Amino acid sequence: MFQNLRDVVLCTIIAMALCGSVLTSSALSEEIQRAPVLLQASDVLQGELIKGLNYSVRPTVTSDGFINTYDLDTNYGPLRVESTVLLLKRIGELKALAQIEQLKNTDVYMNAFKQVARGPINTAEGLVQDPSGTVSNVASGIGQFLSNAGKTVTSDNPNKGKLLNSASGQASYKRQYAAEFGVDPYTTYEPLQKALNDLSWTAAAGGLTVKAAFMAIPGGAGFAVGAMGTADTAKNLLSDKTPVELESINQSSLAGMEVSNASTKAFMQNTNFDPYEQTLLVSALAGMKGVRSRAIYIDKAAAAPEESVAVFLRVRAQLMSLYNDKTHSVKSFVVADGIPVLLTNNGKIVAIFPLDYVAWTQNVARKVETVSAAIKQMPGVSGKELWVTGKVDPIARKALEANGWKVEERVREKLAGSQKESDSNR
Repeated sequence: MFQNLRDVVLCTIIAMALCGSVLTSSALSEEIQRAPVLLQASDVLQGELIKGLNYSVRPTVTSDGFINTYDLDTNYGPLRVESTVLLLKRIGELKALAQIEQLKNTDVYMNAFKQVARGPINTAEGLVQDPSGTVSNVASGIGQFLSNAGKTVTSDNPNKGKLLNSASGQASYKRQYAAEFGVDPYTTYEPLQKALNDLSWTAAAGGLTVKAAFMAIPGGAGFAVGAMGTADTAKNLLSDKTPVELESINQSSLAGMEVSNASTKAFMQNTNFDPYEQTLLVSALAGMKGVRSRAIYIDKAAAAPEESVAVFLRVRAQLMSLYNDKTHSVKSFVVADGIPVLLTNNGKIVAIFPLDYVAWTQNVARKVETVSAAIKQMPGVSGKELWVTGKVDPIARKALEANGWKVEERVREKLAGSQKESDSNR
């Protein structure tokens, strides 16, 4: 099973060899690229993402041939992030932090804070003044329990704590503010967790409404950044429902997809998926109505051993759901050497992944060669496509195309654009 995100992505590349013949010697003889590959942040990120009010991405980015690793300097200390999808989540959180800090300097916030100081909710007052205390400890920790490979995660979800469901309304305000900022209210990024706790306790005890707060923030309602957009239905669920309620809704959705009780339990109890990530992943799969064997994806996602893998798998599910919305061509999920991929109505395998930079490294070439013999076991396949959100190095593209793969880059933009159907993908 997966040890970390790089293992997941390595298996991803292996899966690209499925449904084809054994790699030709010409493909394997393509120039082998040495890892790590050094890239420039300006070449892989849009300019507005590289620097913000409270952070900057360092110029040099490394890639292992699958995913990028970014180093950031922030007002809260250095930050290393593995994968672009997790980077986009963190940048969104950093931008939300900058806006919360701007809000705290406004009269609207200060007036509400004074009400907290006078009010009867002494526990809330203490938590606002010392947000690294009780509430912070209760609300944080999601994704900190790493799963052992091949073993079921049994830890209780820390977001079920009684304090988060208290009558004070703090938890509700926290979810509402997070939804407006476009961030995860259960994030493991401690600076944002601390800031959301401050803000939500002030709102609950000082009468600071979400509408009033966002009207007071200089520059308007903010700049949401994320690896994928969030459908209104999922956004409303995340804002309105408690973690316990989300768990019930997600379990019902999984049952409707014929996910086994064992897989449902393993997935729901895997704390590397917080309620936000869990709900977005389930919602994406639930939207693929009529597609068979969606349970395959949950079976694999249940084994995610760390937060970066969980975010990677959530975004991948959203990409596949968008592909199905655009083409209406997906027949079912199939397992290709342990990796869930899509099978279309005309027998085409489509492998969609949020990969950052695909390079033809020795490790990739060797792994592809060793699994290619198993490809012939899948009958009736008419073609195969690889769709990635990032770039494919020209050398890797040449090797893949030599083996019959149609390669598509920067597919997030293509899938998130117009809903015009593509008959070629049917």
